[in-house]
Amino acid sequence: MADRGFPTHCPCGARVSRRTSKTPTNPGRLFHSCPYGNENNPNHLFKWTDLCMVEEIEDIKLNIDGLQMASVDTEKVVHVCQSQIENLTIQNSACCSLVSTLKNEISGIEQEIKDAHMELRSLKNMVACVVVLFVVYKLCT
Repeated sequence: MADRGFPTHCPCGARVSRRTSKTPTNPGRLFHSCPYGNENNPNHLFKWTDLCMVEEIEDIKLNIDGLQMASVDTEKVVHVCQSQIENLTIQNSACCSLVSTLKNEISGIEQEIKDAHMELRSLKNMVACVVVLFVVYKLCT
């Protein structure tokens, strides 16, 4: 609210100043006023400083209450995030374990493929030898 707390400018646009009352009813009481205002001109700003201070304190209390509620909400969100991080860490660990197992299985399969490839070469060589022997046998007989 623009009219709460310590004023800085009068509605006329002039900068207000803080002064001390010299009246018998309010001696020494601080106030804010427009340099162009007087008792006969209510169109310019006049406000007691102690009332300004009360408004400032009330507004600060409201802000603190709002910040405290936001802090509680933030703590809840942080707790949820921490829980999610813990769950994701567990899932990540399980995935890493699965990946390690799959790598081992793949290595085993790759070795089996190499072994099968070598066996296939051996069989191919054996077939070639049998064919050569058969041809030699047919030629000799």
